Amino acid sequence: MRSVGRYRIGDTKPTTAATKTLRSKIKIFVFIYLGGMLAIHAAAFWHSRSLIARGYPDFTTYYAIGTMMRRGLGHDLYDVALQYQMQREVAPDVTIRQNALPYLHPPFEAPVFVPFTYLPYLSAFIAWDAVNLGALLVTAFLFGKNVSKADKSSWALWLLASVAFFPIFLTLLQGQDSIMLLLLFTLAFICLKNKREQMAGAWLALGLFRPQMVLGFLVLWLFQRGWKILPGFVPVTVLLGLLSLRVIGTAGLLTYPKYVLHADRTLVQGALRPSDMPNLRGLIYIFAQHSDMVWLVLTLSLVILLLVAWRLRANPDEEDSLDWNFSLALLAGTILSYYCLGHDLSIVFLPVAIITPKVCCAEVRPAARALIICALLMLFFSPLQLFLIGRHQLGVMGWALVVFTTGVLVQTWPKTGTGISAPAF
Repeated sequence: MRSVGRYRIGDTKPTTAATKTLRSKIKIFVFIYLGGMLAIHAAAFWHSRSLIARGYPDFTTYYAIGTMMRRGLGHDLYDVALQYQMQREVAPDVTIRQNALPYLHPPFEAPVFVPFTYLPYLSAFIAWDAVNLGALLVTAFLFGKNVSKADKSSWALWLLASVAFFPIFLTLLQGQDSIMLLLLFTLAFICLKNKREQMAGAWLALGLFRPQMVLGFLVLWLFQRGWKILPGFVPVTVLLGLLSLRVIGTAGLLTYPKYVLHADRTLVQGALRPSDMPNLRGLIYIFAQHSDMVWLVLTLSLVILLLVAWRLRANPDEEDSLDWNFSLALLAGTILSYYCLGHDLSIVFLPVAIITPKVCCAEVRPAARALIICALLMLFFSPLQLFLIGRHQLGVMGWALVVFTTGVLVQTWPKTGTGISAPAF
């Protein structure tokens, strides 16, 4: 008799008592393991509590920007000297910050943080993390209700898995905004599943506060004949552009690209390290022994882009292929993002949640299953990522994305012969 994983989706097969017992044991092990990772995160958070109170997290940047907006200094939003002055006012006890940790996001996001500036800094940090935890709860509930085929407790499992996922923990530790992007990608995915492409495009456009993550996915998705998302994406993008114009003015908006490029060239006086970027750029930087080989990054990016785009265009537009295609586009877009930090990998939790049930229960090629499981083991092993952060080598985690993406590519590669057997790899 073939194993459970060798049946086509929808095939009827008997579920033995031994199979139920095995699934129950695996589920218990998963809960215990995820609980262990969560305990590590809680301990790290507790150990960092004094640093958080003194203003070391990235949230200081958002709080300072919100303060500038509240004081009517929106047109000077990208004045680095003024940013540093505000950050020193907010967090005077931070000794390692000799220059401003610049705000690099588009102007339309800045007003979001104004309400938090009416609270003291630590209270504002706690309030922002509470908002993020609420977004995680909504994400887990929406995914469990609209997508997951598991039992009724699946939303609770996804919530536990999300807070046990290191990039999401890092987002909470730093007071970053990547969890919001995860929620928006989840909403877009659910809309695509329900054939509401224009609404999916609108949700994606709202994620343009991290344009490098959204635009990479968008370009690849268009190769999947996903043009129907543009009527939703474009109008919202225009509205966000008008809001940015209202916040910073014409002159400020025109200088914004130059401001971002300057920050990338200087790497913010060493505050940003390509070796900490878990993407293609970070991998090449580490491999090249700290030589930022731009042309090699661009060449390999083009090769990956063309390969993934070809696969997305070749895959049929069916419900199951949507899951694989969406995951492939999101993973590849993250690898190709030129600017990516550890907390940005929060959005990778969505492909994890989409693909993991298929690896466990559905027909998946052996090579694809092995690659995906290896990637999951890396992504959900927090001690490794804590160690890499301490050595400023988090870019090594780019290998997890490469392995994960390769596994999805193997699964979506054209089948040869007849039947359900996968080709040998």
